[in-house]
Order: sequence, then C-alpha cells, then structure tokens
Amino acid sequence: MKKTPIFLAVLFLSLCSVAQDKTNDPPRNITLKWAPTGLFLGSASLQAEYNFGGRNSLTAKIGLPATARHAFTFDDKDADFTMKATSFLAGYRTYFSRKHLRGLYYEPFFKYVHHTSEGTGTGTLNYRKAIFDFVNDYNGLGVGVQLGAQFIVGKRIVIDFFFLGPEINSATNSLKAMEVSNTIPWMEVDAREAEKNIREFLDQFPFIRNKSTVMVDRENKRVNADFSGALPGIRTGISIGIAF
Repeated sequence: MKKTPIFLAVLFLSLCSVAQDKTNDPPRNITLKWAPTGLFLGSASLQAEYNFGGRNSLTAKIGLPATARHAFTFDDKDADFTMKATSFLAGYRTYFSRKHLRGLYYEPFFKYVHHTSEGTGTGTLNYRKAIFDFVNDYNGLGVGVQLGAQFIVGKRIVIDFFFLGPEINSATNSLKAMEVSNTIPWMEVDAREAEKNIREFLDQFPFIRNKSTVMVDRENKRVNADFSGALPGIRTGISIGIAF
C-alpha cells in the first residue's frame, strides 16, 4: 500500500518536468536543497549542485548537528538517547537523459560522518536496580554510488529522490556504559550481568553486534564496546530546493 502513493507522486512530478521542457527560459545550473530526512539521525543537511551545462554535475552536502531523540531497548526497557551528527558528502552526478538538471541519474560519492549520542537506561544487576549512562561515538569514511531521480516543478522548485545508494564505510564505533546508581565496585556477578546486558543491547544493530570487542571495568562500573572495520550501508532519502 505504501508504494502506491510514491508511484503516483513520481508520475505526477514526471509530467510536471515534461511540461517544463516546453518553456524557453534559460537553463539554470545551480541548485540549493534541504534534506529533511537527515533530521531523523540528528543532522540538518544542506545540498548544492553545480551543472556544467550538459549531463554532468558536481554535488556537495554538509550536515550540521541537530538534536534527535530515539529510544532503544536496554534490559527489556526503553533507554532514551539524544543524537547529533556532522557530515560531508561530495559527488559527481551524471544524468541518463539530456533534460537539463532532471531525470534519472547515477552519482559516485565520497562521504564522512561523525555521529555522537548520549542516553540513560535502567537495568537490573544481581536483582537490584541499576541506572546506566551511555555515550556512543561513531566515525565513518565511505564511498558509494547513488541512483536517483530529480524533477523540476514550475520554474525553480527542485525535488531530488535519492532512492538507492549502496555504500561501504571504514568505520569505528565506541560505546561506553557506566552505572551511576551505585558507588561500590562491581562484584563478579554484577560484571557478568552488565556484560550480558550490553551484548544484548548491541544485538539491535546489524553488522556491529557480533564484531564488537566488549570489555568490563569492575572498579569503575563501566562496560566498553568497540568496533573497527568495514561497514556497509544504504543512502536513501529526498531533498527539496530551488534552482538558480
């Protein structure tokens, strides 16, 4: 059912872009766009495109931190997190058609992402309530190829669907979970249960869940989970803007 409105929207915008071809306005070579989908992960993203006058364009995106809030499951309860991300992307876009700044395209790209999050969750250690503070830090450098379609509605409104962008990243991720509800160092049974809870927490996240190194610091009541390696991903979303 969800695919039907998307198909109708694409069809409508395609007809609008065809109608636009009939005007005699001079071609516009620059677009500025905003990608609202970045807000989901804590990034306010601004995109720009410069066209050389043919089918090829240079593209760039800058993402600035914007607070996003999400809940994840920790020890069968919700743990609330705030997230922020800084990112940069550069690409070289080639349109399949000769319609200026519109139609299907492919775009090899390079990207960098720094993502941080902090949260609080409540669990159980040795039959007692335990409150944890979480800090997570992610860095990733990646390359990929974006497939998408861009439309121009009226004379200036630009809508860019980047619907399939497989990518591979060289990434590091560091998760720290510290108990803040007790000042006494963990006993062995506390440490084992804390490690178990963190491993179950990591199971929610594909690719890193079985490849993170988990270490327990009993004296400081802390669990560290570190990941370093290749991380696949998919870039998808939509941006809206103006052509100049």
